[in-house]
Amino acid sequence: MKRRNFLKMSAITSGAVCLNVGGFNAAARAQFGPGDNPTLVVIYLRGGQDQLNTIIPHKDKKYYEIRPSVSIKEENSIALDDQWAFHPALEPLKSWYDKGKVAVVVNSGSPHSTRSHFDAQDFMEYAAPGNRTVRDGWLNRYLAATVPDASKGYGLPELRTLAMQELLPRSLRGRYPVLAVPNNLDGLQEVLDLFDGFYGGDEKKDLAAFLKQSTNVRSGVDADPVMTSGRETIYGLRRLQEVLKGENPEDLNNLAFQEYPAGHFASRMKKLASAIKSGVGLEVAATDIGGWDHHIGLGSVDGALDRMLKFLSEGLSAFMNDLGSHLDRTMVLVCTEFGRVCKENGNAGADHGHGGAMWLLGGKVNGGKIYGKWTGLQDSVLNQKRDLPVTTDFRDIFAEVLQGHMKFEVPDGFFPKYKAKANSLGLFA
Repeated sequence: MKRRNFLKMSAITSGAVCLNVGGFNAAARAQFGPGDNPTLVVIYLRGGQDQLNTIIPHKDKKYYEIRPSVSIKEENSIALDDQWAFHPALEPLKSWYDKGKVAVVVNSGSPHSTRSHFDAQDFMEYAAPGNRTVRDGWLNRYLAATVPDASKGYGLPELRTLAMQELLPRSLRGRYPVLAVPNNLDGLQEVLDLFDGFYGGDEKKDLAAFLKQSTNVRSGVDADPVMTSGRETIYGLRRLQEVLKGENPEDLNNLAFQEYPAGHFASRMKKLASAIKSGVGLEVAATDIGGWDHHIGLGSVDGALDRMLKFLSEGLSAFMNDLGSHLDRTMVLVCTEFGRVCKENGNAGADHGHGGAMWLLGGKVNGGKIYGKWTGLQDSVLNQKRDLPVTTDFRDIFAEVLQGHMKFEVPDGFFPKYKAKANSLGLFA
């Protein structure tokens, strides 16, 4: 490899593969066996995804009045009941909704009033609205609180958590080590070979043995967290490469081939499906989709929202199909920092709002329903007479997912200065 290419690839590896190293909370819950553990996949729609044109109050005359050019006409929408309809681009998810595998919580989000993308995303991913001192994401806090207990015979899963993107989302940043996967995973082989010697792990079997050590007595080799981080990164990437190539003997290669649409999102979801089916113990994964800040050209059955909802729904549907029986233990949670203003602006778009929607797909969700308190579109009930109000705090949804799907009893203090209502919605039967 030429020096210039080596330096370039080294920069990609060091910048894109982020591992946080630090002390773990050794208080463990009982772990599920390999291939049986519940898995949570969190997809963050960055930019403020619009609820009104996605989950449509298709019988509300006010909706058509305040969005004269961008509303989805009733005849074009996909009716769910006598109140709600899907945007037509969500057609791939309609059958899943009918099967009870999709639920939506309307008017959900953060109680904080900020309209800043950066603040709102931080507050949601750290699950601490208005608190700028918290630096462990809510998913990382879960991982740190549920470290497998080696004394009970539970080994650390090889790929317990993944960020299927080059930079860790804030929800996964914190004390627990998390592997972020670069897009060019297949092109990193030479770099991994070169760094093996530096981090003292020349053979994969040494790294595998290292990872299976007790997680609460990792003080010997972990005395140098940089070396530990490097070794775990190399092992994690190599292991993921094997899983995606079907080299794992536990990989379910006999499943019918699932075709995915084109694009980076579908590619990431395909890799996640392979990791989940392989039995390596994947428990928490996350990825982002940017570009939902539609001040201009939101569109109706055309435009930016239509295009983005199409590739999102097609990718999600392919992922759910691909999982097969593993879908019952896999939950997808789709989040966004806030919704958009109810009334369209002069550019056929909508500005930063307040209340939005969160989606739950798969697992044991009690789907085929729209959840959340809907208050209508009259000025008198809107936030600041312009936005959907937040009637369901996002932390209550997080808590219900952790308890109902991950079987984790959320302890006091998990959400700073907030007591979550883990069963307030009834999302899980």
